[in-house]
Amino acid sequence: MAHKRIIVVGAGAAGMLAAGRAAQVGAEFTDSPVEVVLLERMRQVGRKIRISGKGRCNLTNTLPTSDFVTHFGKGGRFLRQALARFATQELLDFLHGEGLETVIERGGRIFPASGSAIEVVDTLERWVHNQGVDVITGARVRGLDTTDGRISGLHYDLFAEHGKTGSGGDRGAHEMAADIVILATGGKSYPATGSSGDGYDLAGDLGHAIVPTRPSLVPLHAAGAPPEGVRELLLRNIEATLWVDGKLAAREFGELRFKHKVGLTGPIILEVSRIAVAAVDKGCKVELSLDLKPALDHKKLDARLIRELEDRQNRTWKDVVTGLLPSDLHAAALAACTVPEDQPCHQVNSKQRRSLLGWLKDYRFAISGYGSFSEAIVTAGGVDTKEVDPRSLESRLVPGLFIMGELLNLDADTGGFNLMGAFSTGWVGGEAAARQLSESK
Repeated sequence: MAHKRIIVVGAGAAGMLAAGRAAQVGAEFTDSPVEVVLLERMRQVGRKIRISGKGRCNLTNTLPTSDFVTHFGKGGRFLRQALARFATQELLDFLHGEGLETVIERGGRIFPASGSAIEVVDTLERWVHNQGVDVITGARVRGLDTTDGRISGLHYDLFAEHGKTGSGGDRGAHEMAADIVILATGGKSYPATGSSGDGYDLAGDLGHAIVPTRPSLVPLHAAGAPPEGVRELLLRNIEATLWVDGKLAAREFGELRFKHKVGLTGPIILEVSRIAVAAVDKGCKVELSLDLKPALDHKKLDARLIRELEDRQNRTWKDVVTGLLPSDLHAAALAACTVPEDQPCHQVNSKQRRSLLGWLKDYRFAISGYGSFSEAIVTAGGVDTKEVDPRSLESRLVPGLFIMGELLNLDADTGGFNLMGAFSTGWVGGEAAARQLSESK
């Protein structure tokens, strides 16, 4: 009896779910055996998962689907079909069934209870193996093959990573026939994990339109960030407002970090970066305003400054500033206010006081650029979702080709949304691929 073969390219979140689910469903059809092969460019599977969430792996989020998809912007509509069949609860049922316990944290974020992303990879790798998937590592796909317009296989190279070969046998060029190929190679972010962007070329070579890619959830660059002389500074409980061409574009509350050779980073920066990067690429004027005292409105903060000046009448302006801010921001505040630091408090006038008030509520930066793909959590852009069936993840252009995960033009905010998008499309696409083969004559 001839076997039918599904090849999955890329052993990340989408690829492992697709391979395991395809094998699981394929095993149900005893009259039409399905062989599943998973090709991974690196020597280890799940490289990017291992470092996700700072090594803790934010798996998904508790938000209902109607709210969940809004975090993908316009791309959320495409995901509705997949999430209707495999969303947060289905993922948790699957992981718990495989022995991985989870916890819910701030903002509905769900993590493995152990706090270890490696445990997530080990769980998925074990599950994939138990489904009978043939995993070949150290395999870089060079091209997809078609016959009469339908996928018929691929060709790939086996190579050594850091002098060590993968699991696929002899180095060099190889070919493999396939009835279906699933592309789940990921985007371009964190290229050291194997996300080289190869999938865009593979899909593009077969006629797919590729929406220009750019880093997303990435640090931002600006003059004066970090402040002069500061290598790293964490600010908590501040509010960041993003302005694009003078219009309010985003606002976030939480933590921000100034970091030498990086710029502005931290949770609230990553959130606003999705909009900031797109605006910078369009040539817009992009500014970031920091409210260092968001708990106090202008009136209450001004009243506090007046009290500080009255209580320190015989001390200096510098004493007031240093009492309000972390030491690493003293120089920036004094420079912004242009008040002599040794000026006695009883000589400070209302205009000078309001200059500090304005700076505390609007510490502003002109955003000039953003980090590289090596610093980005995800990739924006990718295969145009108009050319992919949202119900099955099959290409509308090339029968037998399925495309999923970060390779698609889908990116979301932080909070577990991006990884869930990969899990969901992987599971649904893998199942659809196996069912298509079972129904074919």
